[in-house]
Amino acid sequence: MRPHHDGSPLYVSNPAPSLGDDVVVRLRVPSGYGPVERVVVRSNPDHEPAWVDAVSDGAADGWEWWSAVIRVANPRHGYRFHLVRADGRVEILNQGGLGDIDALDGQDFALVAHNPPPAWLDDTILYQIFPDRFARSAAADARTAPDWAIPAAWNEPLDPVHPGRSRQLYGGDLDGATERLDHVADLGATALYHTPIFPAESNHRYDASRFDTVDPVLGGDDAYRRLIEAAHARGIHVIGDLTTNHSGIAHEWFRAAYGDPDAPEGAFYYFHDDAHTDYETWLDADTLPKFAWSSDELRRRFIDGPDSVVGRWLRPPYGIDGWRIDVANMTGRLGAEDRNAEVRQTLRRTMTDIREDTLLLAESTNDAATDLQGDAWHGGMTYPAFTRGVWAWLADPRRIPHHGFDGEETDEMWFFGLPTGMPRYDARQFVAQYERFTSQIPWRVQRGTMSALDTHDTARFATYASPG
Repeated sequence: MRPHHDGSPLYVSNPAPSLGDDVVVRLRVPSGYGPVERVVVRSNPDHEPAWVDAVSDGAADGWEWWSAVIRVANPRHGYRFHLVRADGRVEILNQGGLGDIDALDGQDFALVAHNPPPAWLDDTILYQIFPDRFARSAAADARTAPDWAIPAAWNEPLDPVHPGRSRQLYGGDLDGATERLDHVADLGATALYHTPIFPAESNHRYDASRFDTVDPVLGGDDAYRRLIEAAHARGIHVIGDLTTNHSGIAHEWFRAAYGDPDAPEGAFYYFHDDAHTDYETWLDADTLPKFAWSSDELRRRFIDGPDSVVGRWLRPPYGIDGWRIDVANMTGRLGAEDRNAEVRQTLRRTMTDIREDTLLLAESTNDAATDLQGDAWHGGMTYPAFTRGVWAWLADPRRIPHHGFDGEETDEMWFFGLPTGMPRYDARQFVAQYERFTSQIPWRVQRGTMSALDTHDTARFATYASPG
């Protein structure tokens, strides 16, 4: 039993304050913890410590309660509790835990005084669909597969080897998803997140060839509008998926820029030669040229204002309810250049100017604490804290023969791209990992972060879950 505080309403009087607001923060101390003579709350306004004495509110159900009033001075206002024991010992509680040495500001509890998430986020149950594989309407039978596709029958086995893994097309479409929304609603889902629906040259569509229309293979713009309207009629919010780090090589912007140094779109990408034929990519994928966010024109077309790509799909006749941003951790970052904050804040400003009750989520495959401070992202799709930890705790490293990207057969277990394999955790280690990776993220942003067992980018948890 340890002293406890978190960002929930039981402990924080106003979880969505404005600058200058007074907020009551409460601490509970177990009766068996030992006499506590004094509790002091330390804030850090303008990066200069400020101290407020807490008062004892009495005891109930084996806990002694303390409360203090702090004034929110900064957009991210951090605070911690100093507990003074009867024998003079001092312990400090923040999100990093309870300790007997001084604490890091980055791990303090934090109130976020701007960019509130939509109210509907609080009780959201999210359902994800991968459009090509979720459901197929009768209308799909009349559509011709694009040239890049390898058509597959609906009951045909998956091909895990390149190019099959990214070009095998089953013909799932948006009208098929609309026809099965009652199933989604019956599961209790209140939000639908779908992977990209823009034209591309792959089944996953993270290599978009344009962002201003829906892939005809999925039914086009009208089918997307029908899905959104039907979802909203059932009280289900719709969250789109957007790649702000890169486009595909078939994108109209890249085709205009490639080989033409005079094209305005040349500033949208990183070209390493004067001929504009050698370009920066996402990792080593030559089909995914990376965006250069120093371009004002790219910002205008893509993320800034109601007529941008971001704004287009938030406005009628579509009216989606938010965006999940793919590879958000790498967006705007290359070597010494870091425009990530500029991009995410511009993107969010466009969203709030159109509709404040929209949601913005960031994919980040590693430690996302420095980005997830509430200035733009409401939460993240991350893996280290929950997903990798729960796999290490509740999965078995089974050696199941399978074919990799290059066609070679292996029985090595996949584990989130880590070349060292899957560690084995007990429950204590899982909790420790979760607390470590969330200790620098404000409570409100933690509430908006997805805790997934698996996603479209991972193996299925059920394949490796421990049987007992």
